[in-house]
Amino acid sequence: MDPDRSYKDGLLRHNAVLSEGMVIAPLVICCDTLRKSLLLSLAFVIITVLTVLIGSCYPRRFPYAVRIILYALTASALYIPVALLCEFLSPSAYAALTQMQLPELGLVSGAAFMYLPLLSVNSFIVLHSELHFYHYKRLRMLGVLTAHAAGFTLAACLLGVLREITAYGTVFGYAVDMPVVMKGFGMPWGGFILLGLLAGAHRAIFRKKQEA
Repeated sequence: MDPDRSYKDGLLRHNAVLSEGMVIAPLVICCDTLRKSLLLSLAFVIITVLTVLIGSCYPRRFPYAVRIILYALTASALYIPVALLCEFLSPSAYAALTQMQLPELGLVSGAAFMYLPLLSVNSFIVLHSELHFYHYKRLRMLGVLTAHAAGFTLAACLLGVLREITAYGTVFGYAVDMPVVMKGFGMPWGGFILLGLLAGAHRAIFRKKQEA
């Protein structure tokens, strides 16, 4: 396969979120602003890249089930220092990641905390490692892996900025001229709706290109 195509596929055509529907729970729950999307993406990229690289060192003679368990244990062990790093880099953004907009209750602190560890047990690591990444040589694997991680970041930031504009009338905390804001898009169901629209647009664009 053409190396350039592999990188572009990871970033756009086979985007882990928009094309394959992976790791969507943390996005729709936590990514209602661009700042939170960037921090969540940082955590995802570090955990995913390091887990896949470490996992590539596990002997192939281990049974598949054992390798899956090892990937999960590796990612879970990485989650703790990565979470501490994110909290150190931006305490306010990290605290915001654990907040969630709930109907009639508004912004509830700690309500979304349970969704953050899902980054370490996501299906993207398991499926793409075994079916995709480990078929490449180490350097090529790192490049393709980086492209997929960038694709996740692109989807997360796009969703975050759209939700921030429509729900709060801001971008990265700065007010923008929005005639109407719809606070429902800051809630989980609003995140599902916008993510579904983005996924539909992604499918329509690439289906049109394929037919052309």
